[in-house]
Amino acid sequence: MDEKKFSRIVNDLKHYEGVKEVYLLNDEGEILFHEGIVGFLPEEASNLLLDWKNKNNPLFYQGFRFAIIKNDPLQLAAKNISNGMGSIAGSITNEGDFLIVHIAKKTDIILLEWSILINKLAWS
Repeated sequence: MDEKKFSRIVNDLKHYEGVKEVYLLNDEGEILFHEGIVGFLPEEASNLLLDWKNKNNPLFYQGFRFAIIKNDPLQLAAKNISNGMGSIAGSITNEGDFLIVHIAKKTDIILLEWSILINKLAWS
């Protein structure tokens, strides 16, 4: 995905309450683009992507544990239950990159709807 498309997706996501960070990772787990405070260390981004691909449970983000709600090759949805860290939703893009969004605990959309929305934007 190029930076122009990533920026368009970020702008589309700004219409929804709760978006904290948006990342685009390549297939190796390297951060290509990001919006918001960078919460990923490079090795953490790589590890999260490996955990997604290998269907490991739980995932870790910023040192916090996220329970997997949905994990398939196209979409990811994970929730931090005990520390108030919100949720993570992701989708592979049609270019083969991975769009990952960190969502605040307070949001108007349930996690599985976030997962669907992010998948729709990633494939638009």
